Amino acid sequence: MNTERIHSLDGLRAVSIVLVIIGHIAGTVNAPIWLTPLHNLGNFGVKIFFVISGFLITVLLLEEFRRYGSINLRNFYMRRSFRIFPAFYFYIFCMVVANSYGFIELFPGDVFHAASYTMNYHHERAWALNHTWSLAVEEQFYLLWPLALVMIGIKRALIFAFIFVLIAPLIRAGMWHGLEATPSAMIREFQAVGDALAAGCLLAAIHHRGWEIPAWFRTAWFIWVPITLFIVPVCLYKIDPSLFYTVGQSYVNLAAAAIIWRCTTVNHGFTYRILNNTRVIWLGTLSYSLYLWQEPFLNSWSREWFASWPINLVLAFACAIFSLYLVERPFLKIKQSLSATKKSNTIKNGTLSP
Repeated sequence: MNTERIHSLDGLRAVSIVLVIIGHIAGTVNAPIWLTPLHNLGNFGVKIFFVISGFLITVLLLEEFRRYGSINLRNFYMRRSFRIFPAFYFYIFCMVVANSYGFIELFPGDVFHAASYTMNYHHERAWALNHTWSLAVEEQFYLLWPLALVMIGIKRALIFAFIFVLIAPLIRAGMWHGLEATPSAMIREFQAVGDALAAGCLLAAIHHRGWEIPAWFRTAWFIWVPITLFIVPVCLYKIDPSLFYTVGQSYVNLAAAAIIWRCTTVNHGFTYRILNNTRVIWLGTLSYSLYLWQEPFLNSWSREWFASWPINLVLAFACAIFSLYLVERPFLKIKQSLSATKKSNTIKNGTLSP
């Protein structure tokens, strides 16, 4: 199994960021009116990102264990740091500068919670750093999940992930009815959304075993997925918001996992060609920087010129491209150089430890 490049995964990242962008463009100055009903698409895009993260990280860790018989936590955290921190902290720095010059307004505690990856528990926040809540969730996952695999073993960790997926609706129900949690807490705090990542972890175990998506779903998904991701959650919210925030979130996670399973299993057909198109793959590789930089420009609360359609989209892409090629890529080259050196030393020392 080649874990260096799982087909369709970058394409799925591209789909996710497009959903986020459409959801955030809706309501901005001069944006097309027809986008307004699509405002909630951003939530679905983030859910798909979460499942992808759980899936990819677990696939890589399981493959590392298969090849070497162990998981090197130090190397894992170093790789994640080079991949995530440079672009993230560069963005925060730019927002601090923008705040000092009056282009945006940050709230007390915003910078601390963003920089410490705790924004998902800071619910009074300015828009420019609002989206760092999802990056906080992912970073908390990166910290806990590999540690769990090493400390309690792969099998027990996967069992725990399965149990968490099952009880997550009960956790959310307790938050909603017992603790009277806010809607922000229901879709941002780790205990409320971690089951999306856990679903990706379980999907990785299925992928690692080589199980393919059932034949009936390869075609039926074109009907089932739109109903799952768009119609069902809206209906649940109309019936009772508590249903949307409890079982509805689990339903969306299941749909996202099914989409990823189908798209990474089937390597032919129209969907495969679209997701593996070179332009779509490029958008997928841009998705992290684009997710960071779309926030200050795609702001429906702002009436500033830079948050007006279509200049807001142009600026978001321009800043994201700058971040990708002048911040992300140089640090990724450093990471690759360090990895190559470590492999060379490993071969010289005659050890299998990664």
